[in-house]
Amino acid sequence: MLDANSQIRFRECFKQTIAMPATEATPVLKCDNILVSSRGMTETMANKVVIFVPTAEIDRISLKFGRSDHRPMVSLSLGIILASVGIYGLIYLVLAPRGYRFEIAMMFFGAIGGTIIFDTLKKRYFFEVYKKSGNCRLVFSRQARLKDIQDFCDQIRTVYKYQITDDAGRRGNGDPLSAG
Repeated sequence: MLDANSQIRFRECFKQTIAMPATEATPVLKCDNILVSSRGMTETMANKVVIFVPTAEIDRISLKFGRSDHRPMVSLSLGIILASVGIYGLIYLVLAPRGYRFEIAMMFFGAIGGTIIFDTLKKRYFFEVYKKSGNCRLVFSRQARLKDIQDFCDQIRTVYKYQITDDAGRRGNGDPLSAG
């Protein structure tokens, strides 16, 4: 359990401490879109679970800053293919404007390809969770700041005794991800 000063600091930093039902002795810790409980670690988006890693499978955790995509070459290749289709549709629309229904659909696929490329290349903070059967990444949102995440890691180390290495600390200035 946390002492009173730690609880106050935790509430101030993260604006929310969620208490589990009375059967659990440890609180659920939350920072941005990452939840940590005695059951495991979870990445959420709009109150929906994106990735859940059970406690029994977690070997160690590493906090990193970089490209958070699991398979960047596959995503980048798909994005380039879709963006090429969109560019081809745009060129075809300009050169032969007689029918534009298919060209607009092709440009729509190009826009999807562009967002895939953008998402693949942007950098964020994330937890690299090493499991018994491989590893996965729990990605923080763009608004996450390094100092808040490091405080969150300290809380996790204290409450749940996970081994967390800080590979993102080299960045060190606490700027939001959009500045990186």
